[in-house]
Amino acid sequence: MAFFERNKNIKVDPLGDGLLRIEVSMMDNVHHITTIFHISFPERVIKHAEGEFRRAPYVKVCGQTVQRMKNLIGINTNRGMGLTEAVIEAVGGKDGCPHLVDHTLEMAKTLIQFIDKSYNFPLGKYIEDAPLMRRKVLEVYPLIEDTCWAYKDGNAHLFTKDVKCGLQADLAV
Repeated sequence: MAFFERNKNIKVDPLGDGLLRIEVSMMDNVHHITTIFHISFPERVIKHAEGEFRRAPYVKVCGQTVQRMKNLIGINTNRGMGLTEAVIEAVGGKDGCPHLVDHTLEMAKTLIQFIDKSYNFPLGKYIEDAPLMRRKVLEVYPLIEDTCWAYKDGNAHLFTKDVKCGLQADLAV
């Protein structure tokens, strides 16, 4: 048995009317926290946010921080670098919880990586050509630039013809 183990799960479901339901849960030896977000899509604005502490060091005390989730409503997750500061102000700091910050940022990262049909992105057309896929992703999702090594400005040279795309055509919704 591991001394410490933490697992995160993120689930995205369509709600209809341009909304996505995103559930983020985290379980470890000490915590079991679930947050639920309703996000307008493709705008990516938080319309609803709630949380539940099922297990925590002090469930009754730590659980009080979920009241701050309402502060997230109206935040556009396309804010780029200013998003982290906005989320910390909304649900973190001495009156909040770092796990609620983490859940919110995980949700936002999921949206960045989420490829949807509203952009008419022909994933199947590029799936066999990773260099072209990278260029097209950067065209459609410019905010993804510099969020990781693969999309770092100046790293296009890493994408040679022998680099294969790990995505599958059925991942697009």
